[in-house]
Amino acid sequence: MLTGSSSNTPSDGHPGDLATMRAILVLLAVLLIVSAKRDGNQKFKACCARQKTADKECKRKFCDFNAINQNNMLHFLNMCSPRGETAKLMWDCASSRHDHMECCKKKNVLPSCLQYCESSHSVPPDYLYHLVCLQNFDAIRDCFRDHLEKNPNIFGDN
Repeated sequence: MLTGSSSNTPSDGHPGDLATMRAILVLLAVLLIVSAKRDGNQKFKACCARQKTADKECKRKFCDFNAINQNNMLHFLNMCSPRGETAKLMWDCASSRHDHMECCKKKNVLPSCLQYCESSHSVPPDYLYHLVCLQNFDAIRDCFRDHLEKNPNIFGDN
């Protein structure tokens, strides 16, 4: 016996329900794609992964904003600087070769340490001379991370 509903109409008799469900599924798919965007730390890690000539152990230990801080920065530099271009490549990934001067000034980085914020060049080589800057490293790192939260890494990964 026929109830009078078409085959495209849900059993409760509301023809718009199927179209509404499809629209909701499309919206959820779009939201899922948008929310899949990488955060700053993921972009940093993706950049390091692309640095094929950088030392694997250094990348594993230090290509993570949560793993580098003012307490282990000397360890990073002492371990990774002698390993070819590793420290430079990782610094480029963290800093995005971007000028972070404004951010660093807002975070009260010492004037003598601002050269670490202006990262369009590589990491300054005379880091032992600037040991006082270690106390500012977390602020500098946070500027690097903040930039990557809103911008692609140096390889364009978003």
